[in-house]
Amino acid sequence: MSCSWGLLAQDKGYATILMDSTTFLIGDQISMELIVNVPAGYTPTFPIIDEILEKEKLEIVDQQERKLIKGKPNYTYKQKFILTAWEPDTYQIPALSFAYKNDGALVEFESASLMLHVIAPQVTGDSTYVADIKTILAESPNLLDQLYGFFTHPVAVALLILLLAFLAFYAFMQYKNRLKTIVPKTPEEVLLEQLEALKQSDLLGQHRYKEYHTSISFLLRTYLNGRFQIKALERPTAAFLPLLKEHDLLAPSLYEEFEMVLEHADLIKYAKASPLDLANKKALSFCFELVESVQEKLSSTRLETEGEEAQQTVEK
Repeated sequence: MSCSWGLLAQDKGYATILMDSTTFLIGDQISMELIVNVPAGYTPTFPIIDEILEKEKLEIVDQQERKLIKGKPNYTYKQKFILTAWEPDTYQIPALSFAYKNDGALVEFESASLMLHVIAPQVTGDSTYVADIKTILAESPNLLDQLYGFFTHPVAVALLILLLAFLAFYAFMQYKNRLKTIVPKTPEEVLLEQLEALKQSDLLGQHRYKEYHTSISFLLRTYLNGRFQIKALERPTAAFLPLLKEHDLLAPSLYEEFEMVLEHADLIKYAKASPLDLANKKALSFCFELVESVQEKLSSTRLETEGEEAQQTVEK
């Protein structure tokens, strides 16, 4: 600990500077305490310590508020500072001047000056060579890093967007084409498929005549509902036959055969009549003949309609 004492007698006032040390390393922080004593009742003037130390290239890191301790016969003022320096050199804390008036006379006194020595740290070892700082080695990217880098590359993002757009367009075209290809079957196509299935079932070969004629009756009634819009299911034959006779799609020559096939099926189903082999074959062949006749009627009607539309177009 180093200290500096005032030059005047203690009864007139004195100033003291206390230091942790007068020698320290650059960047280290040391404590300086300023103590000023004056006779009781007097207030001295203080120098601007901040400017003085800054001029001497000493940096004040921190400073406390000045404290007054009133006693007898002296008043004591104390203030602490934390100092540092950033270059190795010898620094001087100059004498600090203080003054107060006593019966109109100016009483002055000052502290002693102090020399501070700031030194640089010593490099130990056999050589003063300082090696260059080596470049930090980058860690090799792992698989996830490589994938992330690939998929976030602008080119990869653009290709991915194009691929998604192509897949969306392809899916739309497939859906559109599927809608075109899904064409509902005509009542004639449905009936022909059902007749072929009945033919393949070989009910006649198994002598299951009732099931055979009941199936034909059911298929014909269902066909009437689909093509002729005649509700024939669950209705007596005599209830809907007059409506069928007046329909344009049924050839007049087929009406009596239609009636005979249905009535024959009713007799076998309800009266348990035994059918002739000729009647069995005629019932199935009539169904195919009916489909062929209606298809010809529909084709003829369609051609007439197209001809009329073409004629109307020419006239316009």
